[in-house]
Amino acid sequence: MTAAEPAAPPLIPRPASLTPGEGAFVLDAATAIVLGAAAGDQTLFAARQLQAAVREVSGLEPPIGKSYEPGAGADRLALLLAGRDTAAEPGEVAGSPEGYRLTIGPERVTIVAATEAGLFYGAQTLHQLLRTQGRRLPALTIEDRPALPNRGLMLDVSRGKVPTMDTLRRIVDSLAAYKYNHFQLYMEHTFQFPSHPLVGRGAGSLNGDDMVALDRYCRERHVELVPNLQSFGHLRAMLSLPEYAALDEAGWRWSITPAREESYRLLDELYADFLPAFTSRWFNIDCDETWDLGVGQTKQLVAEHGLGRVYLGHILRLRELAAKYGRRVMVWADVLNHHPELLPELPEDLILLDWHYEAAEHYPTVDALGRSGREFWACPGTASWSTLFPRLDNALANIRTFTRDGIAAGATGMLLTDWGDIGHYQPLSNSWYPYLYGAATAWTGAATTPEEFDRAFAPLFLGRPAGDATVVAIRRLGSAVTGPTLGLPGRSNSAYALFDDPLTGLLIAQADPAALDELRDAALAAGAAWAALPDAGLRHDYLFTVREIVFGVDKTRLGQRIRATLRALVSDEAPPREEGLARLDGLLAELAAVRAELPALVEEFEARWLRHARRSEIHLTLDRFTALAGRCDAALAWLQAQRDRYAAGGAVDAGAASYNPGEYLVLWDEGEAGVRRLAEIAGLDNLPPDLREYAERLQAAAQAEAGQ
Repeated sequence: MTAAEPAAPPLIPRPASLTPGEGAFVLDAATAIVLGAAAGDQTLFAARQLQAAVREVSGLEPPIGKSYEPGAGADRLALLLAGRDTAAEPGEVAGSPEGYRLTIGPERVTIVAATEAGLFYGAQTLHQLLRTQGRRLPALTIEDRPALPNRGLMLDVSRGKVPTMDTLRRIVDSLAAYKYNHFQLYMEHTFQFPSHPLVGRGAGSLNGDDMVALDRYCRERHVELVPNLQSFGHLRAMLSLPEYAALDEAGWRWSITPAREESYRLLDELYADFLPAFTSRWFNIDCDETWDLGVGQTKQLVAEHGLGRVYLGHILRLRELAAKYGRRVMVWADVLNHHPELLPELPEDLILLDWHYEAAEHYPTVDALGRSGREFWACPGTASWSTLFPRLDNALANIRTFTRDGIAAGATGMLLTDWGDIGHYQPLSNSWYPYLYGAATAWTGAATTPEEFDRAFAPLFLGRPAGDATVVAIRRLGSAVTGPTLGLPGRSNSAYALFDDPLTGLLIAQADPAALDELRDAALAAGAAWAALPDAGLRHDYLFTVREIVFGVDKTRLGQRIRATLRALVSDEAPPREEGLARLDGLLAELAAVRAELPALVEEFEARWLRHARRSEIHLTLDRFTALAGRCDAALAWLQAQRDRYAAGGAVDAGAASYNPGEYLVLWDEGEAGVRRLAEIAGLDNLPPDLREYAERLQAAAQAEAGQ
């Protein structure tokens, strides 16, 4: 590009080709949107969306009309389907069913596509240009097509937070605008099953009417809503009910056992309730992480046939059930990746979903799946869960490299996953940056760099100029949550800091003070930048995230200062007693202020939750705040007793050995306790390799802590 040439407009995703032209098209009151005479409802829907985009940018509302010569004439925006509205054959346009050609000239703007989906995507690109260029659109030609035919997002709605229908519609609007064409809601128990009403009771569950309406809303926007229902492991909510306890594989309330025919009768009834609401012929049965398989009711079956074959038998039974309802199943590939010898036995109509959520230089599993000849998708993650803000460096590398490797090995889709492990307490808004990066990556085939994406994200999604401080703040905070001692595989201690004990918490001893200070500084800088965001909902969610982070860091740093002061008061260099009392009084005041802040923090948490989601199982997270309040009260009482003892001439308990308000499990401590429990039930050697390795690490850490 020479100095005289204008910069290419920022677009998400970046098109396959963009050729600048001469002049510009200027919208005015005479501008009209013109369709072919044979245009139907789908083209009209795209035209209505384009009409709304023009109105949003300019205040003008161009009329929509039909013409036998829609591509001729001046001052018009024409949406043309090849073979119907033009002489061009569909195969001549962009080389893909979802491709399009957008031409902007001084007299008219024309979108030509081979399919209705292509027309819709061309209209979305024109909308992006309107947002960044205004009424004066520079002359150019864009030829664009997706690298992957299937570009999806999966949102977990089974970890306490079930979105409202308004929220789901807003999600679909944005997914479609950035050219996703596939959407799943991960469900374990959050659906109202007429034949099994206990399963989703009290969980804010979605029902068949909700899904029918959402399915139609998605189809209008060329998004396929694919049913997703967990059908093997992760069924704790259901198996905890006495009515279903007999189907529990090992007493761990996790996997439904394949050893009983009643399991298949139940799943068949659930499918019959669930699937009719969806028009998609696909069905994600999940079936991942079946850690307790073979240690309970199927122990003899596994001894006779092997773990992999028992697992495969269950998948084949579910495939038969789904086929009865006209569905083709998808299944997570993690278990089958441990049994590659079984891949040749898989039916060809089954889709394997290969998931990895940590950044890596290469993902070898896609190579094996590619060689197997079975259809598969690459499934990276947003890294938004188990953290107060997404671990963005990890997410960007994971999304880009995994998608790249998947395409190279023959993947036919990318499914970006947004989980809610250990409670879906983070605002949905925090996930939009990785959502849109996933959209750009799937469309361009991993050709979009984070730097290119940043330049487009600010003006197109945040409504801020390219290079704005808002995006700089997002990137800085996304790195700070994984600073030294804070970043862990699959999680960030930023979340742990929020609920950690204020006096003897794990992070008080382990967290790097400098990393905590950087996290706090990054959050405050982000708050200053995000205060200018024009979208009020996004602004409020982001700023509440800042508040949570600052609260968690301040509580942790205060705990570090309290423990350091207690040690100092019994050291050889202890300060004079009056000075020591003053320090203790100051720390007591600070701790009391932390406790006093909690009610307002919880109230705002509820408000932010209810903006996006049903009340459903919010109590799961509110209970954590209640437990934290109890710990703060206990810490205050204990510290006051130490202060009084010190004032009377006694020594403080520098090691806090006398502070013991009872068991307190913080976030993933619960999961670790569950793994230890399964190891007790099954025996360490009987756990699957990945879980056995994890349990051994937990065991070694516990032994090391006991040795100290």
